[in-house]
Parts: sequence; C-alpha cells; structure tokens
Amino acid sequence: MPSLTQRDRRALLLLAGAVVVVLVLQFGLPSRAEPEVAVSSSIPAAELRLRRLQEVARQKPRAAAESEAAARALAETEKGLLRGTTPAQASAEMQPLMKELLRAQGINMQSSEFMAVKPVGEDYAQVPLALSFNCAIEQWVNLMAAIRNAPQVLSTLDLRLGIADPKNKLIQVRMIVAGYIPASLVASAKGVAGI
Repeated sequence: MPSLTQRDRRALLLLAGAVVVVLVLQFGLPSRAEPEVAVSSSIPAAELRLRRLQEVARQKPRAAAESEAAARALAETEKGLLRGTTPAQASAEMQPLMKELLRAQGINMQSSEFMAVKPVGEDYAQVPLALSFNCAIEQWVNLMAAIRNAPQVLSTLDLRLGIADPKNKLIQVRMIVAGYIPASLVASAKGVAGI
C-alpha cells in the first residue's frame, strides 16, 4: 500500500475540516435557544406584527394631515362665533344681526326677546334670541337660507308657524335663533357675578 504524501495528508485534513464546517452549518451548534418549533411558530406572528407596524407607519402622515385639516376647519368655523366678550354683549350682538337678516328679506321684526345663555357641550354656549314677525312663505324660506349662509354660526332652536293673513298669504313666525360663544365666557361671567 503506497504511503500518503504530504500533499495528500493536507488534502485529507482540509476535507475533514470542510466536512465538520458543513455539519455545523447543517445542524447548528448546540445552544440553549428555544426549540425550532417555537421559533417557526412565532415567525407568522412576527410577520403579522411587522405588517401592522408598517401600516401604522404609513398612516401617520395621513393622520397628521387630517389632524391639521381638522384644526384649520375648526379655526375657520370659530371665526363665526359671536364677538361679544361677555354673554350679555353676545346677546346684544344677536339682536342687530337678526334685524339685518330680516331686513335683507324685506321682513320687519315685531318683537325680540333675549333668552338665557346656556352651555352646549364643554367648549361652546348658545346665545338664543326669540323673534316674532309676519312674512310671506317665500320670505321665510329665504330667511332660513340666509341664516344658514350667514358668516356667523347660527342655528334655529325652535320654530312655530301660524296663519297671519290668509287673504295676503302671510304667515306668523315665532322662532328662536341662537348664535354661539366660547363656554369659557359663560364660566368667567359666573365667576364675576359670584364676587
């Protein structure tokens, strides 16, 4: 049997080392890690969590843009709040405002009555004004449109229609229209009145 040359011995040692490396890579080193079953079962859960986090990350810019748009819309709407710095001033502001809206439709106000300012939610308060007048149905419809389109934030709280003059086709209107102020004005007015 021929003896192995130095070159053959080196090749066998390299081959044995390569076999050891292949076996280690194939079967891994013994470790204290969790069994393979637990790792493979957590992979779908990790992928699901990754997808959720990616979705949240994609939605952040949109949520920020929607928040900014809502803040701008709120600021624009709040420009329509009554300008009075107290509830009494806001009530006084309502009367000429409604007189002007009525006059624009050719309606004469017969009477108006200031009503108590009352909070609506945490941030705003209603400043109601009761009105009485007679008009044609077309004038009333146009007045309702004018109230809706006014630069101030106004709402109709109560509405009662009756017949005023059937011959001239006039209706009798009794309605309560409210403007709005920040609720903080009502709270500060109560604090001043309590002193």
